[in-house]
Amino acid sequence: MSKQFILDSSELSQWHTLVLEAEQDYGVHLDEAMQSYLVFTLMRFARNNQLNTQAMALDYLTAHQLPNPLRSEQLRDIGDQCLLVSGLFPQSAAKRQVSVSYYVDLGRAAYQHIGEVTQQSIAELYQQLAESFILLMDLLQTIRQYTMPALQPMAAFELWTKTGSRAAHQQISTLGTPVHACLLNNTKGH
Repeated sequence: MSKQFILDSSELSQWHTLVLEAEQDYGVHLDEAMQSYLVFTLMRFARNNQLNTQAMALDYLTAHQLPNPLRSEQLRDIGDQCLLVSGLFPQSAAKRQVSVSYYVDLGRAAYQHIGEVTQQSIAELYQQLAESFILLMDLLQTIRQYTMPALQPMAAFELWTKTGSRAAHQQISTLGTPVHACLLNNTKGH
């Protein structure tokens, strides 16, 4: 898929335009809070070379031992990294010999925990992030497909069956991968 060059010079505008294009191509519209969170997460980690360099499950467990303000910050970073890895860099999961759904589960749990222990206004955002994790991952996979190859067929199938990812299902369908009817019934609950 070919995209037009983004001519606006600010980094914020470039990321925002990219997210808007992904929303349009995927056929969804994020509310302003979710859209802003995704844009600022992309900006923050675009400068970070340390994405997925250590075992996030250990970081997740360690974060629970920290006092609350630090715990929430650490869990936010874990949730954000899991979102970016599952959406933009799923091949790094295979290199670590874990499934993309591992990052989905861990990221959702991190956001969910923040939503349970922080003040009301922030809690709602993190609850929404946990609930919309797969949608946000699918949007990031839409962005990924602008410049990088899609998921490998088996990875797409695994992601679809474990999370109900619409983007993974579309990829399977586009490739013409046959799916047995019993598997279709097993993914209806997502």
